[in-house]
Amino acid sequence: MNGQLGVALITAVVVLSVVVWFDRRCLADLARTRDGELHLFDRRTWALIIVLSFPIGPFLYLAYAKGPRRL
Repeated sequence: MNGQLGVALITAVVVLSVVVWFDRRCLADLARTRDGELHLFDRRTWALIIVLSFPIGPFLYLAYAKGPRRL
C-alpha cells in the first residue's frame, strides 16, 4: 500500500468515526429530551434532520431544538 493512500484511508476512517459519533450523541440527547423542551419541530422531524443533513443537521439541533439554557 502506498504511503499517501494509507494516510488518506486512515483520515477517512477517523473522519467517518467522528461523524457517526456526533450523530449518535445528538440522537441520544434527543432521546433524553422531553417533548415540552423541543422547539420548532417534533422529535421525529429532529431525528430526520440530524441523520439526513450532516453536518448542518446536528448543529441546527444543538442551536435551535432546545433553546437557550436557563441558569
